Amino acid sequence: MSESLSPWGMPDLGTAIISPLTTAFDATISVPGSKSYTTRALAIASVAKGTTRLRAPLFSDDSFWCSNALKRLGIGVSSDQSEGWIEIRNTNAEFVTTDPDDLPYLGSAGTAARFLPGLVAARGRGEITLTASDQLSGRPIDGLVASLIDLGVELEQPASGSFPLKIKGGTLRGGNTFVSGETSSQYLSGLLICAPLAQTPVEIQVSNKLVQEDYVRMTLDIMSKFGVRVEHDDRFRHFRIEPQSYQGTDLTIEADASTATCFLALAGITGSSLKIDNIGSGTLQPDIAFAEILERMGCEVELTSISVAVLGRPGTFQGALFDLNTCSDSTPALVAASAFASNRVEIRGVEHIRKHESDRLSVLADMLGRFNVTCLEHRDGLTIDPDPATITKSLVDPHDDHRMAMAFAVIGACAKGVEIETAACVSKTCPSFYELIRQLGVGVAFSKAQP
Repeated sequence: MSESLSPWGMPDLGTAIISPLTTAFDATISVPGSKSYTTRALAIASVAKGTTRLRAPLFSDDSFWCSNALKRLGIGVSSDQSEGWIEIRNTNAEFVTTDPDDLPYLGSAGTAARFLPGLVAARGRGEITLTASDQLSGRPIDGLVASLIDLGVELEQPASGSFPLKIKGGTLRGGNTFVSGETSSQYLSGLLICAPLAQTPVEIQVSNKLVQEDYVRMTLDIMSKFGVRVEHDDRFRHFRIEPQSYQGTDLTIEADASTATCFLALAGITGSSLKIDNIGSGTLQPDIAFAEILERMGCEVELTSISVAVLGRPGTFQGALFDLNTCSDSTPALVAASAFASNRVEIRGVEHIRKHESDRLSVLADMLGRFNVTCLEHRDGLTIDPDPATITKSLVDPHDDHRMAMAFAVIGACAKGVEIETAACVSKTCPSFYELIRQLGVGVAFSKAQP
């Protein structure tokens, strides 16, 4: 099996050729399960006592590589994609690797890359090497590694500051550490997830501003569902975790709010009506706030405990100033929507998305330029001065970033002539993306590159 492809993703599709909608739609769809919740649950379940069943999880490249890495570490993982479940069978098992040619490989799964090192340090036997794709290996994790070392972990990493990581099992001793919250809240989440397995209590101080604290709240929520408690202050600046055991559970994963943003944006731009189920007002996922953003732009929004619905209003799609610091994964969808607004849109507070799968601000600014949309790039955001009548066709490169490809497709659904290279990169979080927009009336065809 190629390390670049997964059976939960999709094969190489080449370039996606997007044809615009010819009429508005009125539909209800289900988007795949939350990547954030699925990966957190997989990681925790691997060290929990007993059996865990995840219902309606995300089946994608990221969740496959996380699951496959756990299998290579000796954890019993089974799944049925047609019935929609993943089961993790474990009774406090140690992580082991027995085949030097079959090392745990994380693909480009950034969340798993933050969550598994600490668990390997706690439960591993002997030295275990975690490997990753070239893309993920180019994303430093120095902040996480420094904190793990503070807690006694013995490991080696290359000069690049990323993967492969060689970790000595049984060395998560505990103690005190500081972690920066400025670059990624995933560092803190990774420490929290492994902390209950340390030999002594763990105290974590967040040394500066914490970006996207809602994701930390999600981590604490899912830890509690597996029976672990964390002491913390109201501002998420200090945490104390006593040694505890996770307990297996039966858990239903809600829909991915970040993935939902592109479908909601499409409805808003085109004056369509769209309802997405299995996510609602009770979610902790910060990107549910995108519904409120669309409401500010002139759409009608209905948010219930079990669904979110948007009705676009043609001719009233208004720009504004948006601080997306707490819901930065909605930036690509908002940029796509902004290309069709009637006046200026300003986006601020998202400097940290430069260090995601791509430099998202730079890629988005370049994309808009290729579509003949005036865009000024700032350190922490974008200023967009749209004129929908002047949008031109373009071949765009999503830089192997799933969120970029989905945002480009939204523009293509409303402007003729958009082609997206490396289209299959959407399989990182939404392998069904192209089929779902087809169901809404968007034309999608693929042109494989010639060798």
